[in-house]
Amino acid sequence: MRILAVDTSTALSSIALVDSGTVISMASHNDARGHVEAIGTLFTQLNLDSNSLPELIACGIGPGPFTGLRVGIAFAQGLSAAWSVPVFGVCSLDAAANSIIRETLVTPGSEFIASTDARRKEYYWARFDGRGNRLSGPSVDRIETVTSLAAELNVPLMSGVLPHAIDIAARAERGDRHELSPMYLREADAQPSAPVQL
Repeated sequence: MRILAVDTSTALSSIALVDSGTVISMASHNDARGHVEAIGTLFTQLNLDSNSLPELIACGIGPGPFTGLRVGIAFAQGLSAAWSVPVFGVCSLDAAANSIIRETLVTPGSEFIASTDARRKEYYWARFDGRGNRLSGPSVDRIETVTSLAAELNVPLMSGVLPHAIDIAARAERGDRHELSPMYLREADAQPSAPVQL
């Protein structure tokens, strides 16, 4: 299956065209505040033509920051509408777990915790078995809480691996598909102003 995958759930914005597990083309850009500016440029770098349109679009739905998630999801929705192609969401921590296993960053077959920076001295995290099946999470907690949990469970805490579009595609191919709706695990930083009394 030919899948176009997008992820903007972390500082790493990425996009990839993957056909039955083979990466046809991919592009990425690392900038925590540059998702809007990067996504169009990354898309043009794929050099898609009418013969290479995807059968499915997969998009990372977080957990992640509000703005980043909205950029990727809106972009995926736009492509879905333009091409009349179905679009699904993939948990970005599932994609990070896929990358951890693909790159053999943990002992094969062993459990681990994948985490990404949630700012405010917190991690977004989830626990996985050796095949990448999510055992718990996603959740958001203080870094020391997640570190203590990993020590208590005696499993590695993998905090430096960011989800990439090629791993979003792999999880979608595997069937780990969700509604295209952002996973927000906490309230937004910005709050509406109090009404002004005249």
